[in-house]
Amino acid sequence: MNKKNIPVSEYKDVRGLLERYVEALRTGNADSMSGIFHKDVVTHGIVDGELVGGTGNLAAEFIRAHGASPEITSHIDILDITPVTAVVRIITENDAIGSDCCEYLNLIKTGGRWSVFSKAFLQFDK
Repeated sequence: MNKKNIPVSEYKDVRGLLERYVEALRTGNADSMSGIFHKDVVTHGIVDGELVGGTGNLAAEFIRAHGASPEITSHIDILDITPVTAVVRIITENDAIGSDCCEYLNLIKTGGRWSVFSKAFLQFDK
């Protein structure tokens, strides 16, 4: 049986949410990240060879600390999606501090809305 389980609209909703995330980085508007990250989000990554991270919206903290990333470019891959979960990879180049990163985000759909509930990332060497 060939049954399609996930409508294309779900993929579009996930992509749209993450395009808003990249746009917030581009413009340096931390307030526009409202609703992108779950209130209990956990983020960990490697920066300059060291593990960093914790709870809360660390991406908004990055914007507040470093400002806009007007030259940022990105590529978003939706690696897998179910009715209530998604796994996404985002590659970014040239953020506010001139870094390139690979991010793996886990999303969950609650109350009819997608949000990022965990993020693991690697900041590539400059």
